[in-house]
Amino acid sequence: MTVAAPVPETKVDPTDPGVRWLRHRLAAGVVSGLALWTTFPPMEWGFLAWIALAPLFWLVVLPDAPAKSYLAAWAGGLVFWVLAVPWLRMIGSWAWIGWIVLGLVFSLWWPLFLLMARWAVFRLRTPLMLAAPIAWVTTEYLRAYFLTGFPWYYLAHSQYRYLPVIQVADITGSLGISLVIAMVNAWLVDLVTLPLFRPAGRRSKLTGGQSARLWIVTLVLGTTLCYGAYRLSTARFRPGPRVALLQSNLPQGQKNRDREKALAGFVGLIRRAITVEPRPDLIVWPETSYPFSFIMMSPDVNVATLKRQLADISGTISPWEWLETRRAVLENLAELATVAGAPMLVGCGVWDHEPDGLHQYNTAVLFRPSQPGFEFYHKMHLVPFGEFIPLLQALPWLANLTPYRDRIPSLSAGKDPRTFEVGPYRIAAVICFEDTIPQVIGRFFASPDRSQQPDILVNLSNDGWYPGSSELDTHLAIGVFRTIEHRVPLVRAVNTGFTAMVDASGEIRARLPKDREDLLIVDVPLDDRTTWYSRWGDWLGISCLAVTIGWFPLGLIRPRRRARPHA
Repeated sequence: MTVAAPVPETKVDPTDPGVRWLRHRLAAGVVSGLALWTTFPPMEWGFLAWIALAPLFWLVVLPDAPAKSYLAAWAGGLVFWVLAVPWLRMIGSWAWIGWIVLGLVFSLWWPLFLLMARWAVFRLRTPLMLAAPIAWVTTEYLRAYFLTGFPWYYLAHSQYRYLPVIQVADITGSLGISLVIAMVNAWLVDLVTLPLFRPAGRRSKLTGGQSARLWIVTLVLGTTLCYGAYRLSTARFRPGPRVALLQSNLPQGQKNRDREKALAGFVGLIRRAITVEPRPDLIVWPETSYPFSFIMMSPDVNVATLKRQLADISGTISPWEWLETRRAVLENLAELATVAGAPMLVGCGVWDHEPDGLHQYNTAVLFRPSQPGFEFYHKMHLVPFGEFIPLLQALPWLANLTPYRDRIPSLSAGKDPRTFEVGPYRIAAVICFEDTIPQVIGRFFASPDRSQQPDILVNLSNDGWYPGSSELDTHLAIGVFRTIEHRVPLVRAVNTGFTAMVDASGEIRARLPKDREDLLIVDVPLDDRTTWYSRWGDWLGISCLAVTIGWFPLGLIRPRRRARPHA
């Protein structure tokens, strides 16, 4: 009787020459940074996101983690961010400073991730497939609030064209897709670095740990895709308003040089829009596209107060000239709305005179045909260094990081998420990068009553700072996730960027080519579905943050392990 020799346990050693490329920690970080960059515009190799972070995650499970591991993670983050946001340099010849500073600051999230994940793996013996996704989602969630928030380049955003993958965002937000992608990357590391087979008679079979991991990945991915297919197949859209979206092509440095010519371009687009039957129910201008100052004034402001406030704007203009400008602008916009025969949503820079002081806003103003007065929404989320300068009084040199020289930006933020009623539809106007900030859009959906929530998101943007760059594509890609999270369509009127319409399933149904003046008229499909995310917001991000905070006190009472479990 012949007894078969036992099959030895198979284990891949991450320091073995067979995986020699992994021996260099710095290479691991840089490879992850490069690979992750390719998943976003301009390359958009979204499929690589599912493996791009595996080299970085390998640093998590190394038995020892000298400073070189954290340096490697930081280097990978720096490579990614420097390659991802070169469009910041287009603001001006000096803007490379802001580009480098942003890259240096946000690259620190990668070693922070490494610290959190390693703590969980070695102190708490948490499986990498659990530790890495939670730690990664925590860093993405924190970035949405750091320095007022920059939630760009989430892992999820690389998948904006893969509709079945991203439908789960109506439960988890975009962070849920990031978690799934990070889990798959972690699984690949476990596949390579943990025991793969164990003896089973004359054959070998997967170890219990590898089998469990395979089942978990299959279940999570399968559930995500099946849910996505179900949500796409059961979408039932109903007809909504017809919207005319005006797209200008005015370089930022020329927007205010020939104001009459700029205004004539928009008037020409409006005249084109009203020749198409049926006529639009709403006409939308891009952000700050109206070339003259829009002036709001409280009736409690007297002449003396107005004169004092005007000194902050110009030392040469009189109160009477200012009041005449106000009257002319109001009449001009009201007349355009009447000629168009439809409500008109106009992006304006606003001076608001109040008894307590002069305020400047980035605003969307709604005019209705043949009706006096107007409605407005002031932008709530201001862009640091573009619309205000944080810590300016303490650090005046920060003014050098702005695109302004003659006048330092000091806009005021709006306080309320106001909506507009256009016929039977409720419209939420969001300005510039607000459609990339999940918590800002969430404020419009805070009411549990669906009838009080917006039917449509309208984004007024000015991408004239970054003509022709990948910022234009990325901005549109991120907006896709707001439509799925709340099951509302998004329409965009943009200067130099992509004017477009995205339905409530995240499909980009129509868009204009960038960098040209044109008109897009769309019939917007409405969706009556409600979502878990609208009600509970970023519950997943909060949960991951709470878990990572809990890791540290728990880890202090447990001894550090030199090796992670092989189960």
